[in-house]
Amino acid sequence: MTSQGNTSGSLVDRLGGGAVALARLCSIVPFVYLFVYVGGAFLIPKSLGPAWVWLQRGVVSAAIVCLLVLFLQNPRPESRPAGLTHAMAISFMLVLPAIVTGYWVGVFGALVTPVLVLCSAIWGKARRA
Repeated sequence: MTSQGNTSGSLVDRLGGGAVALARLCSIVPFVYLFVYVGGAFLIPKSLGPAWVWLQRGVVSAAIVCLLVLFLQNPRPESRPAGLTHAMAISFMLVLPAIVTGYWVGVFGALVTPVLVLCSAIWGKARRA
C-alpha cells in the first residue's frame, strides 16, 4: 500500500521534477480547469456567476505570474533545467482559458512568457555565434 506522499512525489517526478513540473502544471491546470468552469457554469446560481468567472481568471493569472517568475529565475536557455524551455514555450495555451472568460489582460499576458523564451533563445544563439 503506497502513501499519498509517494504518489504525489512520483507525479512530480513524471512531470520533470522541480521547476519543470511547476511550469507544466501552470500550463495544464488552467486548461483542464476550463472544463470544470464550463460545466460548473450550468450548475451554479446566477448570482454567483461573476465570482465563478473571476475564479477562472484568477487561476489563469496565477499560472501566468508563476511562469513569468520561473522565466525570471532562469532567463538563460543554457542554464535552464532540461524541459523547462519547452514547458514555458507552450504556455501560450493559456490564451484559450483567458478568451473563454473574456479576460483580455490574460490573453496578452499568456503570450509574454513564450515571447520572452523565444527572445532569450534568439539572444543565446546570437551570442554564441
